[in-house]
Amino acid sequence: MHYRNALTGLLLAVLLAACSAPQTVAPLAFDASAWPARVGAVDLQRLAQAPAETLDIALVSFDAGIPERSAGLSRQGIFPDIRQAEARFIPVRLRQVLQKSNAWGVVRVLPEPQLAPELQIEGRIVHSDGRYLVVHVKVLDASGRAWLDAVYADESSAADYPVAMDTDPFIDLYRQLANDLLATFRGLSSEEVLRIRRLALLRQASALAPQAFGRFLQRDENGNYQLQGLPAEGDPMLARVQRIRNQEHLFIDTVDEQYVDLFQAMQPTYNLWRQYGREQALYRADYQRRLAQRDSAGARGSYAAMEQSYNAYRWSKIQQQDLEELARGFNNEVQPTVLDVSGSVVRLSGSLESQYDEWRRLLQAIFALESGLPGTPP
Repeated sequence: MHYRNALTGLLLAVLLAACSAPQTVAPLAFDASAWPARVGAVDLQRLAQAPAETLDIALVSFDAGIPERSAGLSRQGIFPDIRQAEARFIPVRLRQVLQKSNAWGVVRVLPEPQLAPELQIEGRIVHSDGRYLVVHVKVLDASGRAWLDAVYADESSAADYPVAMDTDPFIDLYRQLANDLLATFRGLSSEEVLRIRRLALLRQASALAPQAFGRFLQRDENGNYQLQGLPAEGDPMLARVQRIRNQEHLFIDTVDEQYVDLFQAMQPTYNLWRQYGREQALYRADYQRRLAQRDSAGARGSYAAMEQSYNAYRWSKIQQQDLEELARGFNNEVQPTVLDVSGSVVRLSGSLESQYDEWRRLLQAIFALESGLPGTPP
C-alpha cells in the first residue's frame, strides 16, 4: 500500500529534519486541573469463561477534538491531520483491550454511529501530546441507557518510551475503560442482555419498516426504548431485517481490515511522534513554570536560549509539514470496498464515512424492494 512505502521515507525525513533550526514561538498553556485524576496502574479484568449471552460492540471512530478556530493549533501541539489519524488509531487499540477481557461478542470499529447497535462506544479526544492522553467517552446500549459518560486521563512516563511491541504508553487508560464497561455488564442478567439484543434488532426493523414493527417499541419518559412485544417466530419480514443487518456487518468487517492496516502502519512513526511530543510537553511545562516565577531564566527572550540549550529537545526540530504529510497519507489512503449483494458486485469509493452511508442507502433500497414497503432511510 502507498502509505506503507511512504512510511519509511517519511520517517527518514522526520529524523533528518532534526538538523533543521527550531522555531522559537512560545507554546500555549493548557489547564490540566480540569481533567480527572490519572488512572494510574490498572490490571485488565478478564472473564475466565465467556458469558452465554454477549453483546456486540460498535466502536465509532473518535471525534478528533480539533477546535473550530485554527489559530494557535500548532502552539497547542495540535496538528489536524495527525489528530484525525489518532481518532482512528485509538478505537483500534481500545478494541484490542476489550477483546482480551473475554466478555463481549464481536467488537467492530466503524466510521460512523450504527443505526441500532447492541452497545455503542463514541469518544472525543480532549488532549493528546505524548505526555497526556485525555478522552471523553460515551457508551449507550440499544435501549438508550447510558453505561458510561466520563472523561479518562492518563500520563505516560519516561519508562513508557521507546514503546515496546504490543503495548501502549496509555494502556492503563484503555484497561480502566474496559474494566468499567465490564463492571456494568456484570450487573446485567442473561435476560437483560437478551432484551438489549432484541431491542437492537427491532430498532433497526422499525427504522426500515415502521408500519410493520413500530408497534413493538415504545419510548419512556427518559427517551429510552422499551419492548412492547415481539414479532411471531419465523416472521419473514424480520428475517429480511436480519439479513440486511448481516449485510451491514459485512461492510463493517471489510472496512475493519483498513483500520487494522492503518493501525499497524502507523504504530512505529506514531510512537516516535508521541515520544518527541512528551519531551515537548515537559519542556513546555518547564517554560511555563519559569515564566510564572519570573526568574532569570524566564526573562524576555529566554525562550530561544532555553530551546537551544536543551540538547535533548528534538520535537521542535521535526518539521510540521513532514508530520502532516505522514498523517495526511494515513487519512487519504482509503481503498474502495468491493462487496457482493444478491449475486451482484458493488464497488464503493470515497471516504469510509461516505462508503458507509452509500452502503446503508443501498441496503435500505434492497429491503424496500424485497418487502414491497416504502422504506425509511436509516
